[in-house]
Amino acid sequence: MVSAMQQSKFLLSSERLGFRLIEDTDVENLKALDMNPEVRAHFPDGVLTPHQIEERISKNRTAYQENGFGDFAVIELDTGTFAGRAGFGLIEGGEIEVGYVFLKDFWGRGLAQESLRALLDWAEQNLDVPRILAYAPTQHSASFNVMKKCGMRYFKTDRMRGVDCDFYEYPL
Repeated sequence: MVSAMQQSKFLLSSERLGFRLIEDTDVENLKALDMNPEVRAHFPDGVLTPHQIEERISKNRTAYQENGFGDFAVIELDTGTFAGRAGFGLIEGGEIEVGYVFLKDFWGRGLAQESLRALLDWAEQNLDVPRILAYAPTQHSASFNVMKKCGMRYFKTDRMRGVDCDFYEYPL
């Protein structure tokens, strides 16, 4: 269980999850997440290499300092366990996307929806943009269900990193 003192390091939280900036010490957890072919099956760029993961940690820190948003480590509050990563990033055209990915042990528990809802609430309070985008390959209906349940709406199909993806938006 995460103590009250430990909870203070979270930038946002939901009923079961705490979100904090990704740290260098998260590298092994991120390798377990981002090097797993099953976890990354619906990502246009597939699994990441250890070098790509280390680069992402560094780029994320810079992005947060420059933009005020980035990826967060997602921690299960009851156990203090790393569950995945979720957050925001800049995509082509300068718009902001929201996304999430969880270790397989955390699938099927409603954490994607809880995470997305918390992130969209945070965006409403902290980002001065007209909308937030999310996308997934056109066959990934589970992600689209999560997006719809959180109030996002479909607005186009387009290619992202060489893959046909459906795009959803959430007006702020």
